[in-house]
Order: sequence, then structure tokens, then C-alpha cells
Amino acid sequence: CVRQTELIYLRWGAPSLLVAKFIPGFASIASALAGTVGTGRLTFLVYDGLGAVLWAGSAIYLGSLFSTAIEDLLRILEQLGKSGAVLLAAALVSFIASKWWQRYRFMKSLRMARITVEELNALLQQGRAPLIVDVRPSLSQQLDRIPGAVVLSVDDLTGKDIEDLVDGEVIVYCACPNEASAAVVAKKLMQRGYTRVRPLAGGIAAWIAAGYGVES
Repeated sequence: CVRQTELIYLRWGAPSLLVAKFIPGFASIASALAGTVGTGRLTFLVYDGLGAVLWAGSAIYLGSLFSTAIEDLLRILEQLGKSGAVLLAAALVSFIASKWWQRYRFMKSLRMARITVEELNALLQQGRAPLIVDVRPSLSQQLDRIPGAVVLSVDDLTGKDIEDLVDGEVIVYCACPNEASAAVVAKKLMQRGYTRVRPLAGGIAAWIAAGYGVES
């Protein structure tokens, strides 16, 4: 989720660029985040340059360190013949299966009823607005928001705005694929006794794509 990568930069600042290339998804948005938070040009160039050297140097070092081990492994596989190919294929299948199982469990944990942007807009038009909670990272929360949305972080779920509406409906939205952050927050709220909680299907992107109004 983009939220997780944004939080890395917000917490550690420019030094996080040293390891940006080692974190999946972080390197692709690190430059944009640096510009958004006002990181100085020289500071960015220094840390980004050092990060590139560290990343390339690590690859070269590991390659030289394990070069003989790789050669030995290839030699063993060649000696084993078909059995070696079967073992290699089995290892690959096991790896793929484990990743699939992890994703399946994660997706299963996100299963819950959603509200569509059309349904939410209808509630707003009818004057029956629920409590709308924006759980995107702070940088994104400064941009366009759904009208009336309460800005909270994923870790801050004890605000008075929520405590006063235990019996009301709560709609949570984010900008993550599959509404991941919103679903996680919704489940946490339900565990605290809020029974009428739903993530917004498609998040803020679906709301804007539908042409509904936003505020900043």
C-alpha cells in the first residue's frame, strides 16, 4: 500500500533514501515524496546518490560473495540431471504456493461489506451523512477529501468524533488497492464495538472518478 511507503519517508525523512531501492514500491515514489515535503535539492542528491551506490555495491558484493556457491549449485544440479530439475521445480512451486497462501489470507481478512460511492453520495444528498473517516497518509489528507470527512491516522482511532457516534454509521476510505487500510481500520472499529462500519469501495479514486465534489 502507498500509505506504508509514505509513512517511511515521513518518519525517517531524507535518510530513508539510503534504503529506498531495497524496499519494494518505495523507490518509485521516494522522489515525489521528497519534493512534496520540501527536502532540499542538495540533501536529496546526496542521500539518493549514496543510496544508489549502496544498492549497486550490495549487488556486486553479494554476487562476488556467492559466485562460487552458485557455481557449486549448478554443478550439483547438472550431476543430478532430471532429479535436479525436479527439485528446482518443486522449490519454485513451493515458493509460489507460499506467496499465494499469504495473499489469500490477507485478502480473506479484508472481506466485509462495502458501500459504493453512489450509495454514499445518496446519503449525503438526503441529509443522512454518516461519519466519514479519511485514513490516508497525512500528505494525501492535505489534498482533496470527501466533504465532511474526519482526518485520522490508522493508529489514531480514539478521537472524540468517533466516540460520540457509537450508534451511527461510519464510512472509512483510503487510497489503497482493495481498500486495504480502510478495511483494516473498519475491522478495528468493529472490534471496539462500532457495528455499523463499512469501507468505501474504490476509495477516494472512485469518488473523484464518479465526479462527486471534494474539499481541501
